[in-house]
Amino acid sequence: MLVSLDGMGTRLFLDDPVSRELRSLQALRARGVMADGLVPHMPSTTANTHAALWTGAWGDVNGITSNEMPLPPRGERRASDRVSGYRSEGLRAEPIWVAAARQGVRTVTQQATQVYPLRERVTGGDLTLPPTLLHGYQAPVIAPARWLRRSDLTAVPCTDTDARAVTCVTWPAGRVVFRAALSSGADGRRFLRVRVDGTARSVDVPLAATEHDPPRGRELARHFSDGLLVDLPGLAPAMAYFRLFEASPDGRSLVLFQSVLHEFVLYTGHEATRAEAIAFLQEAGGFIGNGDDEPWEVEGIGGVSLAQGGDGARERRYLETLELGIRQTIRHAHYLWRTHTPRLMLAYVSMPDEMEHAWLGQAHQDARYEPLRRWGYQLVDRAVETYVGFASANDHVVFVSDHGMTTVTHEVRMNIALRNAGLVAVDARGQVDAARSKVLYGRNCLLVHTVDWKGGVVPLAEADAVLGQAIAVLRAVRAQDGQPVITGAFSSPADRERLGFGGPNGFDACFDARAGYMLSAGLGDGPVVRRRQRSTGEHGFLPTRPDMQGILIAAGPRIPKGGRWPRRRAIDVAPLVSDLLGIDPPRDSRGQSPVGGEK
Repeated sequence: MLVSLDGMGTRLFLDDPVSRELRSLQALRARGVMADGLVPHMPSTTANTHAALWTGAWGDVNGITSNEMPLPPRGERRASDRVSGYRSEGLRAEPIWVAAARQGVRTVTQQATQVYPLRERVTGGDLTLPPTLLHGYQAPVIAPARWLRRSDLTAVPCTDTDARAVTCVTWPAGRVVFRAALSSGADGRRFLRVRVDGTARSVDVPLAATEHDPPRGRELARHFSDGLLVDLPGLAPAMAYFRLFEASPDGRSLVLFQSVLHEFVLYTGHEATRAEAIAFLQEAGGFIGNGDDEPWEVEGIGGVSLAQGGDGARERRYLETLELGIRQTIRHAHYLWRTHTPRLMLAYVSMPDEMEHAWLGQAHQDARYEPLRRWGYQLVDRAVETYVGFASANDHVVFVSDHGMTTVTHEVRMNIALRNAGLVAVDARGQVDAARSKVLYGRNCLLVHTVDWKGGVVPLAEADAVLGQAIAVLRAVRAQDGQPVITGAFSSPADRERLGFGGPNGFDACFDARAGYMLSAGLGDGPVVRRRQRSTGEHGFLPTRPDMQGILIAAGPRIPKGGRWPRRRAIDVAPLVSDLLGIDPPRDSRGQSPVGGEK
């Protein structure tokens, strides 16, 4: 069992009081081993570090160098044409699920990165025992999640099927139109009956006050509707969920949440047919993936945030949407385990990353966020409990993460400094003009726009000088206290090999910043360094920093009880899992397993 908890840093796990809610993970650590830290990729971001976890190699080998990256070959592609590192097009190395399936191990993968679109690199091609792959994150979104007021809905005449309705409304969701009727039951309780306009299938959405009780010991997302199957010509089947937070008796005011409508892929040696996809939805429910929040700096349909004087209801509503995502992750895990009985199960959980981006910075300033974060960590614990519960005494369980998280209060707009030095060009709209820029900045890293890239402008003979100038410009940036904000610049061949950011589509230099400062690609007016409107949680910094390191916790027959490993690297995880399975590691693996012994 290999499970990644996005954003679960070692320091968060060991030092933050809210981590006491991770009872299942704490128990696993007590009967197993924990590493002193797990070093992610550089930059310490999700897509590239997960590729390192899966393949046992850094991005210079596996091809995934960042969340957004160019693709090789350089002579045929523009450096400014970025693709998502979460997708499969850039993956050049064999992932652990293909290596295991190739060696006869029944394998299930749930929501791993670099799975979509399906390619032979991620399916293994014509294997005797192909892996089972379930993925939704990179599949198309039919309609995004929405927070809806009454003014967002269109009144329509009620029909005979809308018996006892006080009002009937419709609203668009992409190419789908939902129709809803607000009614009261025999007990006087109000509810919405929602269906896809023109179809008969419907779900009831009860009116319920915002959840107050933390999730431990109760049903998750208990006030959401059942899933509504959306099965329309020209669209992939999907499932929608609804939550009615407010509704006046006459229906003239309401607050309604509609979940995302998301496609997904299910591969079991072939991509699921439409009938197979519908059968999966009807048994396990739809893919949700993440919670849904509105911008915290302004009042939203969901209410007023704590920072704006709210009472916490808006934050709890956001937590309810997180619950829905975790509940569906758990339901899908049960379905996959029950249906496919894997020997290797690999899974990804989006928490606590998305919550900590929103609240970690606020929590350091406002104690009211602690119980809200505890709520979120209880959701993580529910997921951990699920996966641990699948394992027998003879099985091994490994939990990892892709990076840690730290609080930031200030922003360093790197492109302004580079623009002022003449290294980045700007067009009439105030955006980066890549065709005229000597360097291109991305997440904590930059590359020199050399002529070996299609449309590049810097001669190869001048690349080192341009890189040196860019590093000097950025190192010269000062905060208001006169101190440097760039604390490290990494550009040597040894740096690129050690931290993984080199290779044909890698970067020429990456940067670290002082505590409390994030590096952004922002432009606009004002100073290079400015205070952010709202403190947040961020990552992307030097991966050897303690606050950027992820977790590695393992237990099982070959793991020392109560043991401790020295700091490991993300590229050591695939060899470790291979070692525990008794198989060879992925073909391109460069890492080393911390467990020795015969296969």
